[in-house]
Amino acid sequence: MAEDITAAYLGKDASRRVLSGDITRGSSETISAVIWYFDLQGFTKLSEALPGDSIIELLNDYFAEAVDVVERNGGNVLKFMGDGMLAIFDINQVPDARRVAIYAAAELRDTFEELNQRRQADGLPTTGFTLSLHAGDVLYGNIGGRSRLDFTVVGPAVNTTSRILGMCSALDQNIVVSDKVAGDLVGSIPSLVSLGQYRLRGVAEKQELFTID
Repeated sequence: MAEDITAAYLGKDASRRVLSGDITRGSSETISAVIWYFDLQGFTKLSEALPGDSIIELLNDYFAEAVDVVERNGGNVLKFMGDGMLAIFDINQVPDARRVAIYAAAELRDTFEELNQRRQADGLPTTGFTLSLHAGDVLYGNIGGRSRLDFTVVGPAVNTTSRILGMCSALDQNIVVSDKVAGDLVGSIPSLVSLGQYRLRGVAEKQELFTID
């Protein structure tokens, strides 16, 4: 029961680590990961227009699909943040994690299209998503106060992923992928299309960004 409950609230990998005794504030390890930042489009307008129970139902419906896509492809969902979700694909645990994460993003787009068709047929409100993918070393572990901890990832790579997510609307794309993920996969994944180089707020180096056509 403890495993089921902690996995539901923390994710499978974080649950395993916590139950094995990794519960000290500040304890962490450096891992290489593909970072997945996702949020729903137009959620503020939806939340103002819909009653509370409809908002919860909508979030559960769309998050269910997003979580399934991540976990089916070997990723770990770390947290939900309002209408957003943070997940990682551990490069040391998921073979060819960068390629897997890109295919998972394309799968998510197809899944949302199918979900929107079903919801529209039922007369329910629909929405889309924005998603950023970046890769790098992150600190993975316990962070928080003395009486309340969060098992998550932090570091410059996480911050950059958040900045890339903010570029989705500026570039009119629902999926934006950094060169750290796309890199040498461009030739073998024809759907990866360069959007050019951009300077992100708070990030020193220009970043070449890609989308999935």
